[in-house]
Amino acid sequence: MAAQVSPDVIVVGGGVNGTSIAYRLAADGRRVLLLERRGICSGASGRNGGMTGAGSSMHSHSAAGRAVYAITMRNLELLKGLKEEIGAEFSLTLPGSMDVITTEAQYLHLLEAVTEQQSAGIPVDLIDGDEARRLMPALGPNVLGASFAYDRGHLWPFALVNAFADAARRLGADIRTWSPVERLHLQGDRVAGVVVNGEVISAGDVVLATNAYTPELLPDLPAGAIVPARGQILVTQPLPPLLPFSFGNNFDKEYGRQTPTGQLLCGGYRRLDIGEGLGTYEERVTAPVLSGIARCLDELFPALRGNGVKIMRAWAGIMGFTADGLPLIGRYAPAPGLTVAAGFNGGGFSWGAAVGIIVADVLAGRDHGFDLEPFRPDRFHGDGELGWNNPFTAGEKNNPRGVLAY
Repeated sequence: MAAQVSPDVIVVGGGVNGTSIAYRLAADGRRVLLLERRGICSGASGRNGGMTGAGSSMHSHSAAGRAVYAITMRNLELLKGLKEEIGAEFSLTLPGSMDVITTEAQYLHLLEAVTEQQSAGIPVDLIDGDEARRLMPALGPNVLGASFAYDRGHLWPFALVNAFADAARRLGADIRTWSPVERLHLQGDRVAGVVVNGEVISAGDVVLATNAYTPELLPDLPAGAIVPARGQILVTQPLPPLLPFSFGNNFDKEYGRQTPTGQLLCGGYRRLDIGEGLGTYEERVTAPVLSGIARCLDELFPALRGNGVKIMRAWAGIMGFTADGLPLIGRYAPAPGLTVAAGFNGGGFSWGAAVGIIVADVLAGRDHGFDLEPFRPDRFHGDGELGWNNPFTAGEKNNPRGVLAY
């Protein structure tokens, strides 16, 4: 019997980032093994709202914000061409998105953010309530205005992730589901593979695309660098066309869209969850959060009130939130042979297509052209207790920063 050939690269994680990375590495001619503890797209990638775009109002006025915009803009460009590249339909639609303003604090935040984004060349406008209602008539009179971002929208997550996986397979990648990685295999301080079901699988490089579960395989990552964050979403029965754009509200804490089949999808209200949704890996919904989400829909879109709109289903997913709200992307300096792409703070579909190319370039020693310093995976190492300063949880009990109070 011929000896089994070890892979060049092991990718751990079958979400949007893991499958994108596997596809790009396989396209480079690398022998790729992707290991997923459950099924493809069974974690956060398969349990989110599917929104995508470029930039973020939560990272608009810093070098990190410029780095975020550069990668997410490249991601958006890639998404537009992926249907033809990988031969798959994933329902990408980009009519624009609306960050709806309902309080003075939100207005002040978005006024500053839009000004910064416009100076960076990002196509976004601040509009008043009348203009917001003209663009989306279902909005209620309590809406004071909105930031409107052009060329943003949503996609079908399950279809995109499986398309990446299928494309990787066609190029020779070995994808094994229901194969939980127990731990990294070390030779000295170097990561030389992984252990699965007691078996060591060796590889020249290992990539962790494990998002919230990264601390389980990287125990020396400082506590709090990546934290599991439970997000909950509900969907209604199909309705006539109501929302021409995806929407956000309350500093990106609430969000939603209408699917191509007419269902309204809405998520958020982590602040009503146990521990504000942080620190749990339990994928279950809770009544206070679902009540808050339903109230959000009623308050933003009063036409839904009293019409007996049925909630068809609800679900929870575990996202990876980081201490500073930025992902971890790149080689992990404390452990040669290990690369990390994790902690996307609920926005992985604005990153995954580009991250696949970036990681492939990093492993090949090519110039990817991006500033990865803000995303350096070992940036939280150092003396003292790690502070929590995630802009997506600002105003909550764990992070009570002034203007972003809800």
